[in-house]
Amino acid sequence: MGIENITVGEFVEQVSSKEPVPGGGAVGAVVAALAAGLTEMVANLTIGKKKYKEWEGEMERVVSEMEKTKEELYLIAKKDMDAFNAFMEAMKLPKNTEEEKKIRQEKMQGALKGAIDVPYELARKARDIIKQTEIVTEFGNKNAVSDALSAAELCKAAFEIAKANVYINLKYLKDEKLKEYYEQETDELEKQVYGSYNRIKEMIKENGWL
Repeated sequence: MGIENITVGEFVEQVSSKEPVPGGGAVGAVVAALAAGLTEMVANLTIGKKKYKEWEGEMERVVSEMEKTKEELYLIAKKDMDAFNAFMEAMKLPKNTEEEKKIRQEKMQGALKGAIDVPYELARKARDIIKQTEIVTEFGNKNAVSDALSAAELCKAAFEIAKANVYINLKYLKDEKLKEYYEQETDELEKQVYGSYNRIKEMIKENGWL
């Protein structure tokens, strides 16, 4: 059963348990899904309003994109839990002989790549969402601008969660070339996320919308 099929309370209780999953990565995916939901809501509250008729087509596109993004984030939450479990299983492999040690190390490194790639995917989703949040902030229903700002704040939080999960696993990755790739790409995503976030904040302040 996916996280979209349980209540908020059930998910929070799962997070609160002594089990290591769902952990920060899955929570980050849920946070990002909430950001997508709020962005979609602002677009929905814009559609059909005479004052914003010029932007109706764009808002409909945002709604469609956020619907798809939410589904992808539910899957990321599951993948995050699966990646952690795969790494833990690899750690349990025997290491009595040199051959066993080699196999165990290879399995751990393979699982580690998954544990990095999933939060990296979350970081990209946070970037994608906040770009749409920027659009609905500028052109959407101003009565819902506080919801747009809330979405931006959640995107920033989801990105920071994703970044933390990328970097905590990068420490153990032996492939230096791949490590450098993830570091550079995550840094670039950070610039994009904070670029949109700062523009949203400045836009709201300059126009006195809040």
